[in-house]
Amino acid sequence: MKNKNIALLIFITILAAGCQLGPKYHPPCTAAPEEWKNNFQEETTSLPIVCNWWEVFQDETLNELEELAVANNPDLFLAIARIEEAWANAGISRADLFPQLNFNPSAQSLDVRARINPSQGNPLLNNLPRRNHFDPSFYNLPLFVNYELDLWGKYRSAYDSALRNVEAQQQAYQTALLTLTSDLASSYYNARSLDAVIDYLAAMLETYRKNLELDQSRFEKGLITYLNVINDQVALTNAESEYYDALRSRGLQENMIAALIGIPASDFCLAHMPLKDSPPIIPTGIPSTMLLRRPDVAQAERERASDHALIGVAYASFFPSLDLTGTVGFISLDLQDFVKVMARYGGLGASVNQTVFDGLRKYENYEAAWARFKEADSAYKQQVLIAFKEVEDALNNLEFQEKQSDSLQKSFEASAEATRLARRRYNEGVTNYIEVIVDERTELNAGVNYYEILGLRHQSTIQFIKALGGGW
Repeated sequence: MKNKNIALLIFITILAAGCQLGPKYHPPCTAAPEEWKNNFQEETTSLPIVCNWWEVFQDETLNELEELAVANNPDLFLAIARIEEAWANAGISRADLFPQLNFNPSAQSLDVRARINPSQGNPLLNNLPRRNHFDPSFYNLPLFVNYELDLWGKYRSAYDSALRNVEAQQQAYQTALLTLTSDLASSYYNARSLDAVIDYLAAMLETYRKNLELDQSRFEKGLITYLNVINDQVALTNAESEYYDALRSRGLQENMIAALIGIPASDFCLAHMPLKDSPPIIPTGIPSTMLLRRPDVAQAERERASDHALIGVAYASFFPSLDLTGTVGFISLDLQDFVKVMARYGGLGASVNQTVFDGLRKYENYEAAWARFKEADSAYKQQVLIAFKEVEDALNNLEFQEKQSDSLQKSFEASAEATRLARRRYNEGVTNYIEVIVDERTELNAGVNYYEILGLRHQSTIQFIKALGGGW
């Protein structure tokens, strides 16, 4: 009968330990628009199947740089370390679900002294020493067991929260990876766009130098005034200023690339590669619900779930806790009898703890847990709004930058023809040099603007891919 009662108690305890109190978690319901506001492409563009998003640009140099960045960038190592830390913290929370065993062997020697008072009138006791002592030793080998039953799911909720945090850190790694690769591609195409501007400015400088030499020769022959020579010098120095500024900006982009791929800037050089081609066209007919799988959005949702699980921990603290304790071991005064059956001992115990009054500490902790969840919920909703905004921004830029590029290309070609005609008219004496100066400056600005907008189109394409979460 006693064994049946014990089995029944164990069964009831297991059932009670299966309870997990607190509100149930519900994933957020986020309304997504049916289509993009700036869905300007009429037909879905087919793209090659790629493993990594940057391969869609079909640029081997970019592919090599991205591989170096993924292998060497410290930000990724930091994100990986945070995942490992989150797993370790989850293991710490999981340990509370198991009994705790403590082994505490000890040996103790006691100096026991007894004072003997001889009885007066008894001569036989007069020769005994006035003090006597002996040194007993105690040997103890105990094993303590302590187990708090998780009756209300307090420790399971804490473990669930830790696991959700692990998932959040895994998404944080994906966010760091997407940010790294997109920043690298952005700096790379910035550098290539500047290379195109540098080549164009270098060609214009050569033209301006030839014009200056020609006008100096004509001035020396008395064919033109010195004002024309001065205007040539001004045009040349202005173009040189823009040329050196482009070189400066290009050097900064090169240094940025070095930092992203984990190489000291002093040891890295990027080959001169002028940007000439248009960026690939990413299909815009993509369901907007895809954005909810963006790593930063998924991270915010997992953080929301983690904070929600902590509400269960705070709620379970209102209920009593049940601790089971047990001790087994050996104890003896003689080392040779230490591990014999006669020296063993053991005991079982149980205790219930229920807070009667704590100054509303647990209630305020419960309210704080709810407040943290509301903060995480608001952060998730805000992150979703940011995701939709970034996609619409990128689509807006892509649409109008493409149109702007077409207009600038026509303007560039027309201004170059206008400069050629103005120069010929000036050489023939039909017009004055002011017309040449105006047309040359117009051509210079149109050329620089055209190559810059070509680079901006690549930037917007990269931002669009990033806004989609690195896929489509």
